[in-house]
Amino acid sequence: MRRRLKNWLIYHAIRMALFAVGLVPRRMTLAVGAGLGRLAHGLARGERARARRHLALALDLPESAARVRALCRGVFVRLGQSAVEVCRVCRDPRLAPKVRIPDRSRAALDEALAGGRGVVFVTGHLGNWEIMAHHLASLGYPISTVAKESYDPRFTSLMDRFRGRSGVGVLYRGRPGNAVGMVRALREGSVLGLFIDQDTRVPGAFVPFFGRMAFTPVGAAVLALRTGAAVVVGSTRRLGNGSHLVEIEGLRIPADPEAATASLTAVLERRIRRHPTQWVWFHERWKTRPPCEAGA
Repeated sequence: MRRRLKNWLIYHAIRMALFAVGLVPRRMTLAVGAGLGRLAHGLARGERARARRHLALALDLPESAARVRALCRGVFVRLGQSAVEVCRVCRDPRLAPKVRIPDRSRAALDEALAGGRGVVFVTGHLGNWEIMAHHLASLGYPISTVAKESYDPRFTSLMDRFRGRSGVGVLYRGRPGNAVGMVRALREGSVLGLFIDQDTRVPGAFVPFFGRMAFTPVGAAVLALRTGAAVVVGSTRRLGNGSHLVEIEGLRIPADPEAATASLTAVLERRIRRHPTQWVWFHERWKTRPPCEAGA
């Protein structure tokens, strides 16, 4: 009963927040989002400490270094801004922020689709990934994404409505028929988005990521190799004026799933290195350790 009450309160608090934040005028979006991000940075002690620890490890700096602390604040600020943008789009898809896709990125995606076997769109939690999917769908691309269900079905339903209004299809990991659904989506010529930048309970391999071995999902590579689908790496980043830039590049992957996953991860790492405040550093990316380390 206590857990149900807690979940009920959280759900309705989020619904109220979505409504309130969705009313924020466009000119105030970044300022309100930054304020919420700074508030979260101050209150979320565990996530803040984890983000600093991971930044320090990745950049080979002390956790107390000024650069680490500044980057950590930036991570929360960027996520706060992204959250406000998503809330505005939840209220009305026409309120989406400005997004630009360079010609070379459009060409890479169009060329991949021209192969006729669908596209495995490899991405990570970099920039405002929900806005990226929304924008690509609004341009007429057949976008689907593989996602994890929330612990509360109401949250899953909430995101379903948001993605549905945006024209983004969703395949939920772990549901019966999910694997068949992914293959079907590719055969129908869809662009299937898969995240490979988190340590999750799915088949994976240890590949280098910021100088350490990280357990990484191999599903995207396996799916592409088995179906012959084209592979692109896509991500978005926030620009100084509040707009977003989508970067997409085609990639020929090795025939070995582990080697392919390593090459895909390397592309994401390069992008994160260039814009470190736009990735989710508080995720336990290196939680699972290789057997040799665990044994030691």
